[in-house]
Amino acid sequence: MPGLFPGYNYDIFICYRQKDIIQSGYANKTFSIFLHKVNNRETLKPKKFVILIILVFLQALVCLSFIDNDDFFTIILLPDTQHYTSSYPEMIYKQMNWIVENKNLLNIQYVVHLGDITNNNKESAWEVGDNSFKILENAGIPYSIVYGDNDMKNPDKNYYDGIRHTEFLHKYFPVTRFDKPGSWWSGGFCNPDEIDNYYCLFSYKEYNYLIMNLELAPRSSVLKWADNVISRYASRKVILVTHDYLNRNGKWLDDLSTFGMAGKDDNGKLKGNNAETVFKKLVKKNPNVILVLCGHKEGTYQNEVRIEGSATRKVFEILSDFQDEKIKGSDEKSGKGLLRILKFYPEKNEIGISTVSALTGKTKEQEIHLSY
Repeated sequence: MPGLFPGYNYDIFICYRQKDIIQSGYANKTFSIFLHKVNNRETLKPKKFVILIILVFLQALVCLSFIDNDDFFTIILLPDTQHYTSSYPEMIYKQMNWIVENKNLLNIQYVVHLGDITNNNKESAWEVGDNSFKILENAGIPYSIVYGDNDMKNPDKNYYDGIRHTEFLHKYFPVTRFDKPGSWWSGGFCNPDEIDNYYCLFSYKEYNYLIMNLELAPRSSVLKWADNVISRYASRKVILVTHDYLNRNGKWLDDLSTFGMAGKDDNGKLKGNNAETVFKKLVKKNPNVILVLCGHKEGTYQNEVRIEGSATRKVFEILSDFQDEKIKGSDEKSGKGLLRILKFYPEKNEIGISTVSALTGKTKEQEIHLSY
């Protein structure tokens, strides 16, 4: 049987995972040379042809070393997108499309937004946010959101007035967007008519998870509700998400006064609680909480917290926010389309953390591994 290449009786098929070695591109270059030489066979000496075949074969072996033999799935983190929806809408669309394109390669099971979908709670920005998440919905990729401080500002006066202005949040992300017949979503809500506080359930093979999404500076009633839910699902590993929790030095935040959430409301109830209270009332109390994710403060941080009273238990707190990053050649803050990748190895109880740009496909840092 003749080969596909004219004049040859045999074909050599070498398959490699291009995106596993996207930073080097060596296999791409070698294979391009190989094809060029084959297409110009009359100028190719037999010895050089053999050398090229050997090079391509060796590159394929190198590629195999990048393939992860351990079973894993991925959660993608969308840090503060406030500048994208307000000034650079093409950026968030690129992020969403990158996620869709890498859905199978990374085995993406969920996308988690960390708050500040918008910059100043303007409706035009919510429209961009709405359209961008439809890209995930159309691709069948589950996601969750929390609102940040900029998402609850007084949209007319652009400041914190002690009121949670969530009208646009409810308009563009109503409960019915998630809780509907045949939906990709599963979970429950603190208030059945609002998405401010809700949890998502998902499973990967025999491993079961719960993502608890909480409002900015959660109210005491919300913490009580979340505690009941987490306790009820004691067999599931819990990922807690709230916008304002850590700074880049790993310290718990107390921004209640800044957000107009200090003190009590007209009914004598606390307007909100700080990060330390969230930790004491939810994280420390529930042994199935393994991760706390947040945004808000520019930078990244991974913090291992040993739980007092337990010899073995630890929780990882992860900050991710790139809103102050600038595009090359510009002084404008954008975020550079950066995403965080959490790669879960459930059989090993490990998580790998890396940062990638949806614009270039390049990673920003070496993968960090956490064991829980």
